[in-house]
Parts: sequence; structure tokens; C-alpha cells
Amino acid sequence: MYKFLLLSLIISVSLLPGPTDAQDKPESREMTGIGLLTDYLCLKPTDLSFRPDYTDQDSFRLAIVSRLMERPLGMIDYSASIKNAYVKRQPEILASFLFEDMARTSQTARGAAYHPSASEMQRTYNLYYTDPSLGQLLSKAAVHIDIILPKSTRAALGALSKKQQKFLQNQFKELLIIHEEEEFLSIEAIDSLDKAELEYAEQFAEFGLDIKKDPIIAAGIDMAREMLLEAGNLRQMIQSGSINPSEVLSKKGFVPDNADLSSFLGKQPGWVIGGTSNDYYHGDYKFILDFGGDDVYDLSYDPSNPHPVVIIDFGGNDVYRAQSDFTIGSGCFSAGLLLDFGGDDIYSGMSFGLGAGYFGFGLLYDAKGDDQYRGDSFLQGAGAFGLGILIDESGRDSYRAALNAQGFAFTEGYGLLYDSEGNDDYYAGGKYKDILRYTDHFYSFAQGFSIGLRPVLSGGVGALIDRSGNDNYKTDIFGQASSYWWSLGMIYDGEGNDSYHSFQYAQGSGAHMTNGILIDDAGNDSYFSKGVSQGCGHDYSCGILLDRGGDDTYTAYDLSQAAGSANGFGLLIDNFGDDRYFIKNPKNSQGYGNPRREYGSIGLFIDLGGSDQYAGNGRDNFYWRTKSKWGGGIDIELDPPDSTGETK
Repeated sequence: MYKFLLLSLIISVSLLPGPTDAQDKPESREMTGIGLLTDYLCLKPTDLSFRPDYTDQDSFRLAIVSRLMERPLGMIDYSASIKNAYVKRQPEILASFLFEDMARTSQTARGAAYHPSASEMQRTYNLYYTDPSLGQLLSKAAVHIDIILPKSTRAALGALSKKQQKFLQNQFKELLIIHEEEEFLSIEAIDSLDKAELEYAEQFAEFGLDIKKDPIIAAGIDMAREMLLEAGNLRQMIQSGSINPSEVLSKKGFVPDNADLSSFLGKQPGWVIGGTSNDYYHGDYKFILDFGGDDVYDLSYDPSNPHPVVIIDFGGNDVYRAQSDFTIGSGCFSAGLLLDFGGDDIYSGMSFGLGAGYFGFGLLYDAKGDDQYRGDSFLQGAGAFGLGILIDESGRDSYRAALNAQGFAFTEGYGLLYDSEGNDDYYAGGKYKDILRYTDHFYSFAQGFSIGLRPVLSGGVGALIDRSGNDNYKTDIFGQASSYWWSLGMIYDGEGNDSYHSFQYAQGSGAHMTNGILIDDAGNDSYFSKGVSQGCGHDYSCGILLDRGGDDTYTAYDLSQAAGSANGFGLLIDNFGDDRYFIKNPKNSQGYGNPRREYGSIGLFIDLGGSDQYAGNGRDNFYWRTKSKWGGGIDIELDPPDSTGETK
């Protein structure tokens, strides 16, 4: 998969003025800088806009992606809105916010979850456990698992034939994975695979609009809301001493001899409840509630028999191990929840898990602890025709993946990794080589990355939000707030001394009609990449890197640090701090817009404060133009100190 990235597609595009809108905010420090530099280059901020009619619009394009392509500077406020939408201990609020932005451009209404009838709501199970709080949690879970989600899935996928449903389980999945043996194939064999994958995309496009993802996602969010509320109430009662887990599990109702336990709440097939000891779970489950202990989960899932999954663990140092794809907070043709409220946990996935929505809704929520997240592909906040979210609220965490992870999205997908606090480490790559270009570099497609399959399928929205902590980000090729083909990729890091290390197509970049933005609010940060990075837009794309504070270091080889290529727009803004900028090739960096095609490109380099050092085109306290179409930079003291030395 993904060799199609290297195929040449010549598209005539242009940069033309767009409508004046909320992207022009004179009170914003960065907008002030943009206004000063565009005026110097005989441009206007409204020139930083793309016309939407230079490619045929496929039917799967998200409205939010389309809007931000017309108004790229709107990415700044949009990224902040995602960061600020999270409410602690209420991930369903953020999920609902993201769901609103998953509408296609052609949608006039959004689908809803199935609403059970009165008779369905009155469906009764016998009580096995008599505690009312536990009974309420189990009864609400049963309504969602047995009624709402299955019928919402039917509403979403019911128009498909059995052959088409199998296509989603098999051929469509191939568009999201790479096989290790592909590294050793001949050029002819690779070309054959490329053609097969394009044929898969074209086959899917013939029936893809019959899929209505909204009912599954809406139902999954509703289930998350109910489960979090009821689990929270039960935990609060345990913590206050109102109830004791051992007593709760020992108080059982009357069970006749030889009774069919499948009619009792908590004893249905695929349901299990564990106590506070160290428990072991193995297999394909619909519902697990565990009251504590250091538990081991060996989990599996069969996509040919889709069903909801709810796992609630109240505490302990747990190990979650995938025995198949589509496990551990994975929604595959349904909704999957994993809610872990405490402990230093290990989440070891295969692919399509750890907060993944594949034609469904997947949520992995970890409240606290120093956790480890590991896996291969399409995980740790990944979505394709679905919503996948991983939320970690505290602790020093480690995220490891090979591909398509850590805030990744494909067509009609939204993937989000949201980490609230702690010194965290993010790594993606190292397994699947970029075999047609390099012998020693690997694809990542991660850390706020989204991709579409041109020219058939637009992409989605991939986001990584880290609110605080000294964090390390590492990818290789494609990652760290970048995207490809009518998509949006973003990173928003709130504060901390962070390190961003990548090789190519990273750190606020877009390639081929798409957008990418990296925002870092505060801290002494380090950015390193070879090229097409650090605020670079290539081929009718926009890439933005905005660092609002701290003494930062930027290092790149070429086509970076505010570079526009092939009618692209690249922007780098540093608001405050004593910064250092290093470039190996100043001919196409630090405020460069190449003249390719008839309209050219735009590169805007802006530093608004501090005593700065340059290797390249820039100079402290200086305006400059580069030998390009529309490219240049400014380094100024936007708030110079007065005679007393105080900043105005």
C-alpha cells in the first residue's frame, strides 16, 4: 500500500484570493505578523486561499476539510477548538464535538442512533447480582449491546450486499496496511499491487455512499456517555465506602437449579464480571467489568460477526494483549469501548485497535498511570469511515506504532490521540520501508496525519493533542502534523520543552491538495527534519508551523521553514523567544515560493520577538525577500521594550 504516493499526477492549480472571513483577526499576534509580511511582499492575507474547483470533488470529502482548504489560516483557530473541547473525565463531550465535523460536503442531515421502542426497553433480564448500582450499569449496557448498537449497525450497513460487506472486511482493509514482504518485491510486482489497490478504491466508490456511518458513531458515543456515568457512580460509591466490591458480587438473587444463566444480567454469553483479585480474560467478549487487581486480557474479535464491546476496569496494573486485529478499544462495524480508571497499564495491540474506528466508533480511555501503548498499524486514535479516539488523562506515557497511528485518518475518518499531561514519548515507523525512494527510511503516516487515495477518495482529519509535559515526537516519512490529498493533519502541544524529529513531509506540511498544521504554545522546543517540513505546502497545499513561545531551535535541509512549492503555501511563525534557525540549502527555504506553473507559490517566514540566530536567508531584526515568486521573511520586535526596558 501507498506506493501510489510516488505516481506523478499533473494538476493545473492556482492561488487566488478567497473570501474575507474569521482567518483575518487583527487582534491576533500571528495575524499581525502575516499582515506586515504580506504587505511587504505586495500580497494580502486574503490571498492565502485555495480555489476548490481545480479537481473533481469526490463524494466522500468532509466539509471541514473543504472549508479549511478555502481558508487555510482557519486551521489555527480550529486546532485550538479541538484542544479546548476536552472536559476531564468526560471524553464523550469531545467525541460529540468531533462527530459534528465528520459530515460530508454533500450531507444536509446527520444520521442518529437507533432509538429503542418502549417494548424493547422493557426487555428484562433476571437479576443475578442484587446491588441496584451494579444492576443499573448492567441493564443500560445490555440495552446498548443487545438493541441499540446492532440496529444502528443495520441502519448504517444494511444497504450493502453480503459481497460488499466482505469487501470491507478484506479488500478495503488492504488500503490501510502494508505487508513486510512487499519490501522484497520487484518493481513490476509493486506496480501490480498499486493497480490492484486503485481498483479496490474504484470498486468501493461505486457503493460507498450506501454506507451511513453516522448511526454507529452516534450510538457509540451515547453508549460511552452512559457507561462513563454509571461506572463513575459505582466507583464513587466504592471510594466512599458505601459499597464493597466483594459484598456486591456476593449478594446474588435466587437462581433455580439448572437455570439458564444466559437470561441473567452479567451472565449472558460473552459477559463476565471480575472482582478485585488478579484476573485473566481470554477470548472474544461483549462486556467485561473488573473491580480491580493486576489483570491480563488476551482479547480477540471476529469482523465477520460484528458486535459491541465494553470493557471497564476500575484499577490495577493491567496488561491488554491483542490476539487478533480489531481489539482493545476498537469499533469494527460497531462500537468498542475500553475504560481504564487507574494503574500503570500496558496496551499491546496488533492492528486496528487501541482507539480505532473502522466503519464504527472506538474509544480507549485511560484516566491515570504511566502507560505503554504498542502496536502495528491503524491504532492509537485512528479512523476510517469512523471515529477512533485514544485519551490518556495523566502520567508519563509511551506510544509506539509502525504505521497509521497516533492521530491518523483515512476517508471519512477522524482519528485523535489526546494526552492531557505528563512527559510523553511518541514514536512511529521503523518497520515498513519507503522502498522506491530509500533503503534506510520508513513510512510513518502518524502523529496527526491524514491521507486520501487520489483521485478517488478524499481523506479525513488526524490529530494529536498533548496539553503539557516535556514530550518527544519521532516519525520518519509523513507524520507530525502533515497530510496528503484533501485531508487535514494537526498537532497541538500546549506546553513543555518538546523535541520533534522527522525525516520528510512533517512538522506542519501538506502534499497534494491538503492541509497540515503544528502549533506549540510554550517551551524551549527543538525541530529537526530533512525537508518538505516546518511550514511547507507542496502542490496546492498549505503547511503551517506556529510556535508561540520559548527559545527554540529549527534545523532542516531544504524546502522547509516557510516554503511553498508547486502552487503551495508554507508559513512559519515564531511569536516569542531567542531562536535559532539552521538551513542547509537557503535557495528554497526560510521564506520561499517557487515559480512553478503560471501562478507560483507563497512562503512566509515570521519571527516576532527575541534575539535570533540564522544560517540561511534570515537575519535578526531584518526584512528579506528570496529569489522566488512570493517568498520572504521578517524578524522584528513586535513589542519592543520602552526606555525602562519593559516590554510594551
